[in-house]
Amino acid sequence: MHCRSTMIRVLLLALCACAVRGTECETPAPTKEPCHCALSKNHDGQLLRAPGDAAVYLVLDGCRRHVPNPTTFNNLFRAWDCIKETAFSDLICLCDPITNGAILIKTVSNPTVYFLTNGRKWPIANPVTFETFCFDWGKIRIIPDNVALALHFVPTGPLIPI
Repeated sequence: MHCRSTMIRVLLLALCACAVRGTECETPAPTKEPCHCALSKNHDGQLLRAPGDAAVYLVLDGCRRHVPNPTTFNNLFRAWDCIKETAFSDLICLCDPITNGAILIKTVSNPTVYFLTNGRKWPIANPVTFETFCFDWGKIRIIPDNVALALHFVPTGPLIPI
């Protein structure tokens, strides 16, 4: 029962991340100015850090997205050695950060794994993509089918392909 109530809370937080602003759920507003740089998806799936900088970024959809803290990193990724140090990370457009507490989620009866962040569920295309992003199979939270209906109300983000 405790696991089910935790899953319901996680889904409700994703559903209404902005409920405090009104009665309708909306996509959270970007924390930075919109990107005006060229978005290349050549680096999608990489975890990057500039030399001497503790900040870690996931490149997703052509954007560098800040991983807010070690807890969120550990919710998603296999190991810290997946991070590549590069002086060129600043050349990749900086966009909305990953939500504090973002998770990987799926339902019992559907094999699709979603990356749940910023009030959206991003479907992960396939196991190759999952591995490329250094996601951890052991960290997927599985939602029972009787709770899975709530996942339909979480807006779907773009497919994460490789």
